[in-house]
Amino acid sequence: MAQSARSASVYFGKNVNRTRRRGMIRGAVRVIVLLVIVGIVLTPFYISLLYSIKSHSDISLNRLAWPEEPTLDNYSRVIQENKYVAIGFKNSILTTIPTTLILLFTTSMASYVLARYNSRFYKVMYSLFISGVLVPFQCIMLPLYVNIYNMGLASTNLGFILARSGFQVSISVLAVTGFVKGIPRDLEQAANIDGCGRFRTFWQIVFPLMTPINVTQLVLNTLFVWNDYSTAVVLLRDDTSRTLPLAQIIYFGENMTELNLAFAFFMLSMLPILILYLCTQRFIVAGIMSGAVKG
Repeated sequence: MAQSARSASVYFGKNVNRTRRRGMIRGAVRVIVLLVIVGIVLTPFYISLLYSIKSHSDISLNRLAWPEEPTLDNYSRVIQENKYVAIGFKNSILTTIPTTLILLFTTSMASYVLARYNSRFYKVMYSLFISGVLVPFQCIMLPLYVNIYNMGLASTNLGFILARSGFQVSISVLAVTGFVKGIPRDLEQAANIDGCGRFRTFWQIVFPLMTPINVTQLVLNTLFVWNDYSTAVVLLRDDTSRTLPLAQIIYFGENMTELNLAFAFFMLSMLPILILYLCTQRFIVAGIMSGAVKG
């Protein structure tokens, strides 16, 4: 009996040690993978910050080394010498805010209807909405400009707002519809019993529950519109209508590229989006995960 008990304890001890070693190996692999991912994500930010505090000659001598004398002159030169900085910030704000608000309210209402009605008509409409994700911008670039020009909206903020809102509808409807399907119908039924109509039920019951996905689409749409270059370069032809991505072009010429000024400009234009993300990050992950649960 004693020998068998001793053998059993040795056997279980080996199993425990083996399991512990496997757990340690898995933990080490997980840490290594996470460090690699963090490195991949942070490398562009490091390069951007590095180039923005180096002189043009320092970048030419050693691109990735930390400068011996970091300088903020690039930021002051961008603000003082680039006349399109103020214009770019103004136009980016005047186009980004209306576009994100239009998408916030229209896609929320459309997604609610598409999620709550299961007839063939609404299924077809949902398919049409999300099929826009598959259309490349290059396929509609020319007809888009022709239509905007014929409407008299070329090189205007309104023309850019209408075009960019249309491009973002598909991905927003796809995410928000999946989130709405996860909201219990019991809440709406209780509201109907209390005398709330469909319109009031949506705005007072459903819409507040959509806060995580609405904040998510607000941040993502702000990011896409703020950084948009393709649509802006097609529609905004005048100097006075330039957004921030177009204002950065002057640093890339035929004979010379001023990377130090370009990255300083990039860091300045990134600050509003970074602040917005840091203020709303707790909603973003919840919104993306909830929107992906059901489709």
